[in-house]
Amino acid sequence: MEIVDSERFDALLRERSALLLSHCVHFVGEGAETFFLTRPLLSFLLAESSQLEELLDAYGARSNETWHALRMHVAMIKNFSTAGYDLLHLQHTIHSYDFQGHYPRMEEDTVAAVAYVSNFLFCSLKQVMNDAMALGWPPPEELLGYDYSEVLPAGMLPKDRIMGSREDAQHLVIHLATSFLNNTEDAKFLANAAKCQPPLWRGLDFDQLSEASIRSLEERFHTLQSLYDTYISYSNIEGNDTSLRRLRGHISVVLHLLRVATVFIHFYERHIKIQGDSLFCHKNCVLKSNWYLNLLTHYLCHYSYQFLAGARGLCQSMLRQYAVVESREIPIPPYFGFHVRPATLISSIVRHYGSPVALILDKEYDASLPMNLFLANEWINQLKRQFIGNELSRMNETIAALQRQLDQEETTPANAALELIRQMANANLLRVLVYPLDLEPIVKSSTAPTLQELMQSVIATLHAQRKINILFDCKVTFRGDVRVLQDIQVLAENGYGENETGANIPLPRELSYLSHYHPMN
Repeated sequence: MEIVDSERFDALLRERSALLLSHCVHFVGEGAETFFLTRPLLSFLLAESSQLEELLDAYGARSNETWHALRMHVAMIKNFSTAGYDLLHLQHTIHSYDFQGHYPRMEEDTVAAVAYVSNFLFCSLKQVMNDAMALGWPPPEELLGYDYSEVLPAGMLPKDRIMGSREDAQHLVIHLATSFLNNTEDAKFLANAAKCQPPLWRGLDFDQLSEASIRSLEERFHTLQSLYDTYISYSNIEGNDTSLRRLRGHISVVLHLLRVATVFIHFYERHIKIQGDSLFCHKNCVLKSNWYLNLLTHYLCHYSYQFLAGARGLCQSMLRQYAVVESREIPIPPYFGFHVRPATLISSIVRHYGSPVALILDKEYDASLPMNLFLANEWINQLKRQFIGNELSRMNETIAALQRQLDQEETTPANAALELIRQMANANLLRVLVYPLDLEPIVKSSTAPTLQELMQSVIATLHAQRKINILFDCKVTFRGDVRVLQDIQVLAENGYGENETGANIPLPRELSYLSHYHPMN
C-alpha cells in the first residue's frame, strides 16, 4: 500500500482543522467558566469534528503513532457534541410534556448532565489544541464573527393547522401501545445498572450494559417515535386523547437518553477502560472515574428505565380503553394441564397487556394469577379422572378377565394393572413416559376393593408423578381482550412452551417478550 507523503498530509490536516483549532484556542483562552453549550455551537463542533474524523480514518490514523491522539480527541468532540445536543433537547422540551409531576428531579438532573458534558467537551477542545502544538503547527488565526448564543423567546406557536382524520385511529393506537410494551421487556438491565453504587462500579455487567444492547433499544424506540410522528402526530387522534401526548413524551425522552447512553458506553468500552489517561487533560482529571459512571448509571440508565416503566401504565390503560372483548375456546396444556410453566406464561401474557382476562371452567378464574390457574387445573384433573373412569367402564370384559386371573392367583395386581395400562396406551388413551413402571408400591398402598377402582388410583398417581400422560382432549374458554387471547392462542399452538416430559421448549417469535418477562415496578 502506498504511504502518503507526511508533509503533504500534515499540510492537509492543518488546513482542514484550522477553523476548529481557532475555536479551541478561543474557548480555552476564555476559560471553562465561560464555556456554555448551545445547539448552534454543538452543531458547529459536530460538523467540524465529523469531517476531520472521517479524513483521519480514511488515512488510517487510528493505527498511526503520530496521528492517533488527534483522531481520538476529535472523536470525543464529535460524539459528545451529539450527546450534548440530545441533552439540550431534553432540557428545552421536557417541560412541554405532561408528566404530571412523576419525575420531579428530571429537569435538575438534566442541567447537571449538560454541565458535565460541557466540561467534557471543554477538556476535549483543550486536548485538540495541545495535539496541534505537539505537531508543531503555528497558532491559528483569531476567531472573529462567530456568535453561538441561543436566546429563545417564550411561548409556542398557535395550533392552527387543520388536523387530519384517520378512520383507523383505534388500530394505530393499539399498535403503538402494544409495540411499546413489547419493546420494554428486556430493559431490566437498566434498572440493575441504576442501583449500582461507586464502590461497586467494577460489578457492573457490561455484557448486558453494552453498546450493542443500548443501541438495539435506541433503534427500537426510534422506530416507535417515527410510527407516532407519521400516523398520529397532528391528527384528530392526538387531539382527542391527552394520554397519547404523554406517551409521545415518554418515547422521546427514552430515545434521547438512550442516544446519550450509547455515546457514554461506546467511549467507556473503547477508550476509558483501555486508555483512560490519554483521554483527559491529566490522569486525575475530575471528569474521569466516578463522575462518568455516575452519570451513565444514575442519570441515563435510571431515567431511561423510569420513563419506560412509567409509560407501561399509559399503554395498558389505552389497551383497556380500546379493548375488543371476546370469548375464545383454547385447548388446555396437552400434558400436565395448567401447572407451573403454562400457568406462569399465561399470567405473564395477561399482566403484560394489563387487561382483565378470565378463564371460564366450573367458574371464572382470574388468568393474571398463576395460583388461580393452579386451582383450575385441579378441576381439569378431575375431568381427566372422570374420562379415565369412563374408558375403564368400556373395558369391563378385559377387567373381568383379569379379575378372574387375580382370583385364581394366575397374576398379581401390579401385573394386571400394567396390562391395562399397556392396552390403554395402545388405544391412545395414555402415554407412558417412564420405563419400566414400578407399580408395586402404588398397588400395596391402595385400599381399592375392585380392579377398576385400583386402576383409577394407579393412573391418578402415575399422572401426578409425571410418569404417564392422560391423552384427554379438552378446551377451556378464555374471555378478554382479543389481543391477549391471540397471544394465549399462539402459546397453546406451541405446546405452552413445554414438551410431553415437561421440559421447556423455545417460544415463537411473537411471544419473545416472555423469555425475559419481569413485571416493572
